[in-house]
Amino acid sequence: MTTTLPSLSAAARRAIAQRTEMLFREAGALREGHFQLKSGRHADRYLEKFQVLQFPAAVSEMCGYIAARGVDREGARLVDVVCGPTTGGVILAFEVARQLGVRGIFAEEITEAGIRRRVFRRGFGLRPGERVLLVDDILTTGGSLLAMIPAIEEQGGEIVFSSVLVDRSGGLETLRVRDNGRDYPFEALWTLDLPTWEAGPGTCPGCADGLELEHPGAGGAAA
Repeated sequence: MTTTLPSLSAAARRAIAQRTEMLFREAGALREGHFQLKSGRHADRYLEKFQVLQFPAAVSEMCGYIAARGVDREGARLVDVVCGPTTGGVILAFEVARQLGVRGIFAEEITEAGIRRRVFRRGFGLRPGERVLLVDDILTTGGSLLAMIPAIEEQGGEIVFSSVLVDRSGGLETLRVRDNGRDYPFEALWTLDLPTWEAGPGTCPGCADGLELEHPGAGGAAA
């Protein structure tokens, strides 16, 4: 089953991206300085998604942009259920689903025989043929969303498209499943290029300038 999403003009995409950036900045979710990320690399900016996710009005507005993509030009719904990964995806799946008037569920990460995967628990599940909108907060490598796909496919769900608040990958357009080569449409409200550097004055501008190094991940996850 293939569902074609209504097109969105370049001007509309720019306006949504600018507004999303503003909401992140107003919430203090986008900071500038000299930061050490969880990977050990350094950056001059970082995103702390939960700084913006704590504000219901901001979350509702951003989820509204995603929900609007889940209906056609006549207002008919293109999706039957909204899914997200824990943790931030729980909030987004709930709010997008609320605005669309459909179910919102989430998948959790478990480890079995040393292998990590996403599963639906707590009585959640999909009926064969249900049309799924997959949502998450920040995309860096796409791993969280890709880990959701097997859980959806094995229950017969059909992914219409996936959407995130911010794409840090540099402009992803599709999610490709490595095992079967299937592509799923992907959209982001805001695409952000956040370069990182190896630590040291010869590689990192912040180190070269002698800027104080902050460790944002010490009190929460830095994206």
